[in-house]
Amino acid sequence: MSKQVQAYFHTENEAEDVRIKLQAYPVDHIEVGAPPEALDRGTPLLFPFAAAAGTAAGPVGGYVAGATGTGATAGDASATGAYIGFRSLDADLHDHDGDGVDDRVLQYSLSAQVRDEDYEEVVHLIRRNGGHVAVDE
Repeated sequence: MSKQVQAYFHTENEAEDVRIKLQAYPVDHIEVGAPPEALDRGTPLLFPFAAAAGTAAGPVGGYVAGATGTGATAGDASATGAYIGFRSLDADLHDHDGDGVDDRVLQYSLSAQVRDEDYEEVVHLIRRNGGHVAVDE
């Protein structure tokens, strides 16, 4: 059996990036496009993890160790790596009303048929990569 996944993105690049990543799964009928009309604000969506996990403590991200491989933490000023949280920083720049949600319009959609046993993992992948997944009611 298979399930339909419908996800929405702010940019075509975000949608295409996820389409490429989904090719690691046995998906059918995968399409990226611009919906003919704007997404209804009442559509129930699962928000991306970066938007859902952001806190007042700072951006969601992770530490990438530098070439020396030191065990420094993200807060260590002498660290040779960099703190990565670009997606959440970008979302902060687009959160004009301060509610923690990116205010840009979701302009692109991705739809695909996935196996039932892959559904949760695919939804997780989409959300990790900035997608808003439509919830079946």
